[in-house]
Amino acid sequence: MLETRLFEIVKTDPYQTAITYDNLRISYQEFYASIQHLSNYLRTTGIVPGNCIALILPNSPEFAIAFYATAKLNAIVLPINPLLKEEELSYYIIDSNTKAIITNSYGAEISRKIISKIDKKIELIVLDDTSSFTREADNLIITESTSPFKGDVLYQYSSGSTGRPKRVCRTQENLYHEVINFTETINISSADNILCIVPLYHAHGLGNCLLAAICNGATLVILEQVSHQGTTIEVPFVFRRSRVLELIEKEKITILPAVPYIFNTLAETPADAQVDVSTLKLCFSAGNFLSKDIFDKFLQRFGIPVRQLYGCTEAGSIAINLDKDLKKTYDSVGCPLKNIDIKIIDDAGKELPTGSIGEVVIKSQALTKGYCNKPERNQQVFQDGWFFTGDLGKKDEFGRVYITGRKQIFIDTGGHKVDPLEIENILITHNQVKEAVVVGIKGLYAGEIIKAVIVPQNRDICEEKDILSYCKDKLADFKVPKIIEFRNDIPKSPLGKVLRKNLIDNCSDIKS
Repeated sequence: MLETRLFEIVKTDPYQTAITYDNLRISYQEFYASIQHLSNYLRTTGIVPGNCIALILPNSPEFAIAFYATAKLNAIVLPINPLLKEEELSYYIIDSNTKAIITNSYGAEISRKIISKIDKKIELIVLDDTSSFTREADNLIITESTSPFKGDVLYQYSSGSTGRPKRVCRTQENLYHEVINFTETINISSADNILCIVPLYHAHGLGNCLLAAICNGATLVILEQVSHQGTTIEVPFVFRRSRVLELIEKEKITILPAVPYIFNTLAETPADAQVDVSTLKLCFSAGNFLSKDIFDKFLQRFGIPVRQLYGCTEAGSIAINLDKDLKKTYDSVGCPLKNIDIKIIDDAGKELPTGSIGEVVIKSQALTKGYCNKPERNQQVFQDGWFFTGDLGKKDEFGRVYITGRKQIFIDTGGHKVDPLEIENILITHNQVKEAVVVGIKGLYAGEIIKAVIVPQNRDICEEKDILSYCKDKLADFKVPKIIEFRNDIPKSPLGKVLRKNLIDNCSDIKS
């Protein structure tokens, strides 16, 4: 289904710009030629329909090409955060039964290490030069797929209360309906230019940037990566701010999807900086709650309201606030997207009246059928076509949805959403750690700082530097705790439940 939609666009407007990246501009015709070239190569390596191909790539044209080339083969894409460490990457590759890894030169070394430790054949494809694929665009022969494929196309991992990421499988039909729902709600067209500054491996970036642009014949403008001595590095967003504002003006960006951390950084642009954002018609935030402070700062600095979008890995985008006057409803995620139903229910499954807080449940054709190999969990959260999100919320008299909390605990640090249980599971494997609890504490700016509270086996031997070194070897840098606190015991309720709030409120205790 995705290829059929792309095919229609290529036939209609082959010279329209599909992707802009730094000084590179790729037309839809060149984009399609690149997809054909890579899919043909993947076929020669033995990739067949239903195989899983892992993408360990940063935001780049190569990511977009690899995604569509995999879909063209009716295979399954597994986008993975390229900042993850070997142990984290290995879990995803083994769990998904990956048959091939597509990466760049930066990810090739760690990919080879992973492959060498897995007792099965995994192809490694290294992409670094998009021009090698676009060279055959002039001789492109476009042939439409005879039978649009509706089967599995995407694996993504959703963290939850189990501490282990759960594999979500979505079909081409799911993604097609996600695009339709989003497009019909916010009216995307081929005249739009969408700026991608959120990760494409994440549901927000994949659905609201890549698919939203390509499936509508729009232009996807990707913020280029920062390199140092030939290696891709991650830098704080504040150092990319001027480049992002330059791209908004230069590329006439109309749609800006981001997260609260990014909008806060943009809002703090010095008052004397000359910025033209007049082409922006829609700015929306997802991934975490947008505070009134950030909303007000961005509106005051640029005169544009940031709208909240609500979504999840299991279903993509679900709701967005399109109110004309957001001053009173800035904290609402708005009404459901077209073709999506949302209910607020109590613990007995009964729909609650207006204003009452309960669990948010959704129904959508974009929704996954369930988690892979998790039958018990699926019985709990997928019932009669409804997905029990684990989020708490309410509706007002106009049908707007407000998210008021979560049953599950996440830490939002620097724009990354981190599952504390994942870090706890790593810490507890250290031979000097008896107990460990990880919490997020409020940072000086937007977002949270990761704090690990540890009960050591022997306080005289267990040192902070050893704990940090252990974490750095096994966790992506953004997951490594910034604060280590040693305690004799963890505060717990009479029933043995960890009192995380006590660990967040009391941040002045003695640390190593």
